[in-house]
Amino acid sequence: MKKFIALAVILIGAASCQESQKVAFVDSEKVYEEYQEKIDIEAEITKKQEDFKKKTDSLGMAYQMEAAPMQAKFGKLSQQQQQSNPEIVAFGQKWQMIESQIKAQEQSMQDELQKKLQELDTNVEEFIAAHAKKNNYSFVLGKNKSGGLIYGNEASDITETVIKELNEQYNSKEVVKSTNSETSTKTDESIKE
Repeated sequence: MKKFIALAVILIGAASCQESQKVAFVDSEKVYEEYQEKIDIEAEITKKQEDFKKKTDSLGMAYQMEAAPMQAKFGKLSQQQQQSNPEIVAFGQKWQMIESQIKAQEQSMQDELQKKLQELDTNVEEFIAAHAKKNNYSFVLGKNKSGGLIYGNEASDITETVIKELNEQYNSKEVVKSTNSETSTKTDESIKE
């Protein structure tokens, strides 16, 4: 009987500890879909990719325009003669260098995107951790398609709150950036006068 009472006291104590812990969850995919900074990064990257594609398309057309007369001029030479012709060799080296520069720029864009997305992930995780501390949550679980959380009570879903506060924080940073940029522009203009 004493063991039963001791066990009951332990269970009641454990239950009371668990009741005081607040648990919430965040729909990670929805946060990333609706987070304005991520939307802005995607738009910026898309613009850079479009500009880059225009540039490479122009280079492709330039290559074709330059290659056509060379083909007409040297097309009748044998393979060995073409490989030893200084004009053809110089043409090939020029375009190999341009192709290397294009690949390097593509890699640079990819690296930049990876870096920005990693920074975004870190910022979101830090924001959620700070939000959890501020609101006395013991645990914040992530809900995603991989099944980390299959079900969560809607009352414990803080996704919309996180999105709203995250976007407010980002937008306030953008206002500060644009204000600082306007101030520096005005200062530059007054110095020039």
